[in-house]
Amino acid sequence: MTGYTIGFVCPSTSWGGLEMNVHRLAVRLKRRGYRVVLYGNPLSILYQKLQSENIRVRSVISRSKFRDIFLAFVLARMVRQDEVDIVVLHLNRNFLLTTLAKIIARRPFKFVYMQHMHVGGTKKDWFHNWEYGKLDCWIAPLPGFKTILGQKIKLPPHKIEVIPLGIEVECFTDSKPDRAEARLRLNLPADVPVAGVVGRLDPKKGQHILIEACHQVRQEGHDLHVLLVGDKTASEETGYAEQLQQLTRDHELQDFVHFRPHMDDIEYAYAAMDIFTLTSKSETYGMVTLEAMASTLPVIGTAAGGTRDIIDDAHNGLLVRPYDAGHLAGAITRILTEGEFARGLARQARRDVIAKYSSHRQCDMLEGLFVRLMN
Repeated sequence: MTGYTIGFVCPSTSWGGLEMNVHRLAVRLKRRGYRVVLYGNPLSILYQKLQSENIRVRSVISRSKFRDIFLAFVLARMVRQDEVDIVVLHLNRNFLLTTLAKIIARRPFKFVYMQHMHVGGTKKDWFHNWEYGKLDCWIAPLPGFKTILGQKIKLPPHKIEVIPLGIEVECFTDSKPDRAEARLRLNLPADVPVAGVVGRLDPKKGQHILIEACHQVRQEGHDLHVLLVGDKTASEETGYAEQLQQLTRDHELQDFVHFRPHMDDIEYAYAAMDIFTLTSKSETYGMVTLEAMASTLPVIGTAAGGTRDIIDDAHNGLLVRPYDAGHLAGAITRILTEGEFARGLARQARRDVIAKYSSHRQCDMLEGLFVRLMN
């Protein structure tokens, strides 16, 4: 037992990349001997999952910033009762809630914000300066974000730590499924090149760009299939899934574009691919990019957001312009036709993920931060 109690503030009702990362981190820290408490919404999947894994959960239902003023008294009382040493905030919209709780709590806990999303506009007004002034540390996931933070918020550089989010590398390296087994499981042709993407079916994820690129690549005479793994965006009916199906029919690609639902054992999806493509207009981080790189796949990503920090163009992957099907088609063709180059990208990608983005490294860096804060 480390002696520290870590409180996670995350009253989100969604179940996306942010919430999955919070879940994984809470479990990892518990395994390392920390006492972990989630202050979250009882109706959320995150709350229910952590509760089922015997991690302490407390009901905090955030409805608006105005109501958070009153909710802060509730959170402050819980933090005192749980004897929390370090509060880690995961949602930007709950900054006021956590800041007020720190003032009210009468327990000198450390306040850490773990950044999962982009910072919007410049936030150097008196109110944000007051909020951020109560922070003990802001954790940025990539070096590029620390640079941007210096331009958008007023916070001393020594209070900003770069700690990348980590993945369970072993699932995609040592325990990676066999390609033939994965193809059989996903009901895919055994001996065709497959380019794929993993993520919810949402316009911002840009799966239509991969379908358009597949059409262009096939018109150039190259065989290519597409694997799209993901469900519709929960509670947000955009009609995008139907648009993707229609686009597939318009290009007569029904036999070449394969839709599959979300998979918990996602390593099978990567094992079935020959190329991974990140088609989002912009990703803050992109855990799926790291998982694909760990799976020793040549990766093509959009040159925007955090992807530019993760992918070193032509070294451990390829970068293409966002929402540019022609550029993506050219990158896919290069991977298909330059085998040794593609294998070199994939090998370097795997090495980089193991060295920089493992869950073990993330937890080691967090533990170092916790010790420094408490001392």
